[in-house]
Amino acid sequence: MLSPLRGGGSRTFSPFRTAARGLEAQRVALGVATENIANATTTRTADGTPYQPKRALQEAPGALRRFEASLRRAQLPLRTSDPRHLGGVQIARPGTSAELGPTTEVVGEDRERLEYDPTHPDADGDGYVHYPDVNVVDEMARMISANRIYEANLTSVKAAKEMIKRSLEI
Repeated sequence: MLSPLRGGGSRTFSPFRTAARGLEAQRVALGVATENIANATTTRTADGTPYQPKRALQEAPGALRRFEASLRRAQLPLRTSDPRHLGGVQIARPGTSAELGPTTEVVGEDRERLEYDPTHPDADGDGYVHYPDVNVVDEMARMISANRIYEANLTSVKAAKEMIKRSLEI
């Protein structure tokens, strides 16, 4: 049996690293949605422009490569009818950050809405105020979704911890 502190450590603690990546991704998504709600009516930022709504984009790069690597580790060759079908596919090495889950990138969206209010101090020459196009209901839905996924990741950590604990009792 491999010790978690020696040769088998990377596999034993892999569920924790993967869940940590998921927790971080949802923490970022929750923070972005919160920031958007807080700035829903911000018409002027430090650079003089309206607040720019943001999105947390999560993407799992190389999903096909990880799947093929899993098949190869299980000694089930991936066969195709034509060898050109998977040309250029490279197998990700186990334990790389690409296998730990989605990466999260925060990107700004150039969206705004106009409201006519010539008395507002930030109104343009035609009397329109440029507000960020933030839909508070959509942002709340994103927050609820991020919170639920965060909780699911915590549950997976607890389950993995319980499995390791029970395996050590054997």
